[in-house]
Amino acid sequence: MIKPNIPSRYLLAILFVGLFLGCTSEIPDNEDEIIYKKLKDNQARFIFNLEGSDFYKVESIFDGHLEIYPTTFSLGSFDQFESNVMIHFSGNDIYKNRPIKIPLSIENGHTSPVMFGRIRDKKNNLGDGYLMSEGFITFKSFSKEKIIMRIEGKAKKYPNTYPNDKSYDVSALIVCKKPIIGYIDIDEKAAFYGQ
Repeated sequence: MIKPNIPSRYLLAILFVGLFLGCTSEIPDNEDEIIYKKLKDNQARFIFNLEGSDFYKVESIFDGHLEIYPTTFSLGSFDQFESNVMIHFSGNDIYKNRPIKIPLSIENGHTSPVMFGRIRDKKNNLGDGYLMSEGFITFKSFSKEKIIMRIEGKAKKYPNTYPNDKSYDVSALIVCKKPIIGYIDIDEKAAFYGQ
């Protein structure tokens, strides 16, 4: 057997590159609990994976405004870099199923239950915004103490949001710890669930 004559420092570099390339950007199933423990009250993490890359900075911490009505859920959040996420959906019996699972689509070419964006160039007021065009948002936990959501589907980049426009794969995890709820008007025992 012939042994290659490769210095050990190169072997370490090859090993490191192999490990790096072998890693994926998928969000592990237990990541939500790890994130929740690190958050303070009224803080949230929005981890959006767009086409295999993180959309928001790792250090992004969001806070915002949440309202819960019998037929409407509305959450608007911003981070310290002026990135934003809007989640708004409505319908009869939206809190009935376990888990809560909401289909995603674009209506009228310009609105979606999930919209997310970030500032790319603050000086020139330029940014990137996306609307979820298909898929689902699923609530793992839904209570005053903890809201955990996962999003799987596709998004369109604004303003190119019509059916024939390009779609992008999206996977997201949203973790909110003790959010400030501006208004709540639901039967909490019937609607809330999860630990």
